[in-house]
Amino acid sequence: MHVIKVCLAFTFSLWLFSLTAQKQKTSYIEVAAQKGQGVFALLRSYQLLGQSSNIDLFYEINGLQKNTPLTKGKKYYLPLVQIEFDKKSIRSSTKIKDYDLAKEIESYNEDLVKSGLKKKSYKQDFELWVPQFYLDQPNTNNLVNQKPTQLKSEFSSNKTTSQTDTIANIAVKSKKFTEDKLVSDTKLNDKEDSDIKMTDYDQFAKKVSNKSVDVALFGPNKRNVPIESNKLHNQIFYIVPGHGGPDPGAIAKDVFGDHDICEDEYAYDVSLRLARNLISEGATVYVIVQDKNDGIRDDKYLECDTDEKAMGNYEMPISQKKRLRQGMQYVNQLYLKHKLEGIQNQWMISIHIDSQPEESRQDVFFYYQSESKKSKKKAKKLQEVFSEKYGQYQGRDYNGTVSSRPLFVMRASDPEPVYVELANIRNKKDRERIILPQNRQILADWLMEGFLK
Repeated sequence: MHVIKVCLAFTFSLWLFSLTAQKQKTSYIEVAAQKGQGVFALLRSYQLLGQSSNIDLFYEINGLQKNTPLTKGKKYYLPLVQIEFDKKSIRSSTKIKDYDLAKEIESYNEDLVKSGLKKKSYKQDFELWVPQFYLDQPNTNNLVNQKPTQLKSEFSSNKTTSQTDTIANIAVKSKKFTEDKLVSDTKLNDKEDSDIKMTDYDQFAKKVSNKSVDVALFGPNKRNVPIESNKLHNQIFYIVPGHGGPDPGAIAKDVFGDHDICEDEYAYDVSLRLARNLISEGATVYVIVQDKNDGIRDDKYLECDTDEKAMGNYEMPISQKKRLRQGMQYVNQLYLKHKLEGIQNQWMISIHIDSQPEESRQDVFFYYQSESKKSKKKAKKLQEVFSEKYGQYQGRDYNGTVSSRPLFVMRASDPEPVYVELANIRNKKDRERIILPQNRQILADWLMEGFLK
């Protein structure tokens, strides 16, 4: 018995020694937790939430038990490695052979600087910040430095304006970083998804006449959709609202603390409004996440629930990775079906609401797939529409960005993808953009206008 105890103690000591040694020689970026931030919110702000291994690694490198709450102002290591830039190239600095992956790292670092999370460009301070899972890819070597690097200024402070808020009224230099995030393995794994049954995809819009269709999903007051034009005839849209089912996404409180504001409910409402708009212009539309008893709601406070299901009335997996794969599997099978019918113009639109520190305000911004010229062109067109509308209705510059991001839904989508971030749910002024139903309709209207151009 004593021998067993000694062996176990020795094994545990070796594990602790190994972990300590790893942390000492790997230069993980260190940041301070902000008020109200948990592990998910902190990782999300640095675009590190999408890879499930980052969550486990965060707890591991910080010596924390899982689900340990974070302490405001305390510094924690991120699964984000500092690597010295050799003044030649990112690939030679990181030993990453993949050109596209190196470009993603470059874009990631540029976005960190633009959002105030990193003070200088890697070309100025010769510091590359590389998510650990990039270094864990088969064609890379895990580079290590000597000691953790502390980030002195964790978040940029963004002043809010005193204007009366409408949809566009957000002053900004903060941006980004999203939900289902950087996932490097984008191929759908049949074995992993074998429990996901497919359904026969009939259009959920029933034709009533040449002038209208009936869509029960939109709710009793919005189900009748008048056909205004045929401008989007022979175009297919797959709308993927962020989160849903077991995952409500980010949750905030209203100013009085009386109501929970769940990301998935508001993203879903804008998604339905956009779907209705597109159908009215002759498009064929599929909504991949559905809630049969919600519909389009003209309420400020939308009840949080977990009864959303995947199209076809299938349960959404608890696993984030499986949920994302499930949605993209549906999208891609439908895409192939319509492609064989000769339809070329097909779009996947993923709609989300960001979660950043509460002082950060941000305009609507867009992501595109880096390998797709059509995706990039459309994202820029949407940005142009919003910029024009801001100038027209607000008389100020629009600061929403458009950039490529290696998000799972972007890389796994066969239709041309566009990813939309509507607001920062934690910022009071931003919340007005999504809480007011007329603002949610304006968002949907402007998004549709971008697809009409």
